[in-house]
Amino acid sequence: MAKQRRRKKLQENESTLEILRLERTNLSQDELAIRCEIPRSTYQRWVSGKTEVRLSIPQLKLLCKELSIERIDELPDDFGPIVPQPNDS
Repeated sequence: MAKQRRRKKLQENESTLEILRLERTNLSQDELAIRCEIPRSTYQRWVSGKTEVRLSIPQLKLLCKELSIERIDELPDDFGPIVPQPNDS
């Protein structure tokens, strides 16, 4: 049942950061924000696309640890909402 709930959340939220949180952790938004020393409201603005993600180096290190990101090339270019690209066909 938890997997179904997580799958539903992935479809409803198109933020790269939220997708990583749901796929790689069992943490709520609040728990991840606290562990990464990010205010909850700031985290929510990031995933909704209201503000650009700006992390301090210590916050980035904590976020990478929580999301099991080991190499810089594993980081997405943007943590905000995914913008659909027009099809070339």
